[in-house]
Amino acid sequence: MEIKVPREWRLIMKKETLSTNEDVKALPSGSDKIAVCAAVQTGGRGRMGRHWVSPEGNLYVSLCLELGSLRHAEMYSFLSAVALADAIEELCAGIEIKCKWPNDLLIDGKKASGILLETDGKGRLIVGIGVNVVDFPTDQMLYPVTSLAACGFSVTKEALLEALLKHFDLRQRQLQKEGKTPLLDSWRKRAYGIGAPISVNLPDRQLHGIFGGLDQNGCLLLNKEGEEIKITVGDVFFGRIERNENG
Repeated sequence: MEIKVPREWRLIMKKETLSTNEDVKALPSGSDKIAVCAAVQTGGRGRMGRHWVSPEGNLYVSLCLELGSLRHAEMYSFLSAVALADAIEELCAGIEIKCKWPNDLLIDGKKASGILLETDGKGRLIVGIGVNVVDFPTDQMLYPVTSLAACGFSVTKEALLEALLKHFDLRQRQLQKEGKTPLLDSWRKRAYGIGAPISVNLPDRQLHGIFGGLDQNGCLLLNKEGEEIKITVGDVFFGRIERNENG
């Protein structure tokens, strides 16, 4: 199918690539609002350098954004998650999407997508998005996983890509015009596990407490024995999970 892209955006389609994020890094300067999508990735990566399994049939796309033109660049983790949730909800009537901090989407408590944000040293923000449309890995995963097809929804990756680009553009315009509060409110409405026990793996330690939501800047609020701790980066697990250094 022909994929419609929003005004000012350009789409590059590939049959196979190592990584769409790496493809974006190779683009020339001045490549604002370019999306690179591949049918297959042979070296996809998730957060913290983890291998992202990339079988054919799923959606793999990376967006290139010039940092100099962005307002509230720190919000793009939440913007990407909310825009993707908007797109999936548009195509999958009745689906219940939940947002897991900082930028995963869950269906029935299982991970259906991942988002990786990077900067390339050239003044650009790269937003890599992977969605389990028809398939998902079954082993060596930190979290339970699922796909749209496994949840009973028949969607093509092309239709999802078109909807994603549309909603990303709409949410970006909203952020530029209205600031970050409406965006964070949209994320909070879909938040998974607020008020529940969580474990947070930090680079040097693990914390346990109650998920208290987000602050005005998108930091995770962890309530630990009466103390409120703001967390800017970490892996979140629901319930009390003892850290596994090999996982």
